[in-house]
Amino acid sequence: MLSKKSLISVVAISLFLTGCSFKPVTPLKDASFKATYATTNINDMWWMDFKDPNLNTLVDSALKHNSDLALALNNIEIARVSLGLSRLDYLPNFGYGATAGGQNNLPMRPNANSSEAYSANINMSYEIDLWGRVRNGVRANEAKYLATKYDYDSARLSIASNVVTTYFRLLFLKEQESILEDTLASYTRTLNFRKNQLGAGAISSIVYYQAKAQVDSAKAKITEVRNELSSTNTALALLTGKNYNEILYKNISTNRNTLPTMPVVPSGVPSDLLLHRADVAASLERLRASNFLVGVSRANYFPSLSLTGNLGYMSSDFSRLFATAANSWSIAGSLVGPLLDFGRTSKRVQISNLEQNASFINYDKTLKNAFGEVRDALVNRENALLLQDSMQNLYKSQQNVYNIASNRYKAGYSDNLELLDAQRGLLNARLSLASARLGVANSVVGVYKALGGGFTLKDSRAKALLEANKTVEPTTSTNPFGDLKY
Repeated sequence: MLSKKSLISVVAISLFLTGCSFKPVTPLKDASFKATYATTNINDMWWMDFKDPNLNTLVDSALKHNSDLALALNNIEIARVSLGLSRLDYLPNFGYGATAGGQNNLPMRPNANSSEAYSANINMSYEIDLWGRVRNGVRANEAKYLATKYDYDSARLSIASNVVTTYFRLLFLKEQESILEDTLASYTRTLNFRKNQLGAGAISSIVYYQAKAQVDSAKAKITEVRNELSSTNTALALLTGKNYNEILYKNISTNRNTLPTMPVVPSGVPSDLLLHRADVAASLERLRASNFLVGVSRANYFPSLSLTGNLGYMSSDFSRLFATAANSWSIAGSLVGPLLDFGRTSKRVQISNLEQNASFINYDKTLKNAFGEVRDALVNRENALLLQDSMQNLYKSQQNVYNIASNRYKAGYSDNLELLDAQRGLLNARLSLASARLGVANSVVGVYKALGGGFTLKDSRAKALLEANKTVEPTTSTNPFGDLKY
């Protein structure tokens, strides 16, 4: 039993020692890079820049009803509750108990000498966080909680991007369908004309069947496009969280068959790029969490100090149990620590070190992927615009070729094959131009996504780590005092 003076001394020493933490220095990665302009400022509802009400409605529906986004939100809740649970370790545990019993002291005379005892009490236990085990555990859960929030931002951007690109593909396929339907109507008129010519003996049967082959080919292409339209419609319905009947029977409304006007997007690398990448922020928080967990493992080298207390009543007479004279109390402290564990603690610290190293490698990988995605997005945007210009010029050239071939055929200066080649070339040029426009639209989405889609990291501590201009490797030491960070 501790005296009051001893108890005060223990508490004072404990409060002094609770400033200790065996968390190592946080690993850093030199993330400096050459930027081409100062900062970027993208609207977090960037899809509205396309000024398409149908698209806005679809993205809003996806952000409310998409299953993957719902799972990301659920993961945030799990992390939030886990954080709250770990914070309760700062507080003592209270419980209650009650006992009642009787005892016969003379077995041969069961009623001559017996006693009864009753008790009721409230007990308390509390572990003093001498070495930062609880504190580091809480901070690790805080970092994990932040990581899940950034995961949600990443999922939100990914889902919005997928909705936009799938919607653009739906419009592209509708445009393809429209082009092919116009072409099929033209080919059908030509076939009917050739049929009349064949009946009048003005052409050979091969010319007729060449015209018929074009009609059959156009019909086959329309069937392929309509099959892709159905698949794309289903994909968009799933992304936007439509109900079962809508997925089975309804088509996504577009009210247009062409892509919307493309907005102007950034064409360089901003200096604050990494602060706009939610995946980078999530990876950094997981690295921080693994760093705190090393401190938790190191703390197991040292003893834990616990305080226990008991306040209640004890009496041999139940009717007098809660009388003032029956009250009782006790308070005690215990110190428990390892003596010889044959290296178990050391192995656990090694595992924590390796897990921290894995988080560091993943952080480095995420940074590299971020820079790679930005490079690809900017290059794709530039090349998509060049390709669109080339396809536009090709379409104009093929239109001239077709006009000339048609006039030459009507004047009798060329055969039917030249006209057929011109028709096929014009059709392919129209389809290629539509495909190039889709490429431009997707490249715009790629730039928005690579630059973070409007996400901005606001945590000053995380910003300082992201903007570090030096590299600090993860610890490999199993020494509890190695690479300490107070």
